[in-house]
Amino acid sequence: MPSINGVSSPAMDYASEVYSANLAKTAQEQQGQQNLELLAEAAKNVTPAASSGSHTTTDNLGQNININV
Repeated sequence: MPSINGVSSPAMDYASEVYSANLAKTAQEQQGQQNLELLAEAAKNVTPAASSGSHTTTDNLGQNININV
């Protein structure tokens, strides 16, 4: 790699590696944050449909027992 503004090739190689590593670190941090947010959303308690809203149709489910002798 040619020198830019008097900076030698080995220094540019090092700077390029540092820049690439910094970009990779930032990408990993963003992905990790997204994963944590996804896990937090999945861990929320979800109310089943039968126990939400009006209970007039579900309050007596399982209360009747038919016995034939």
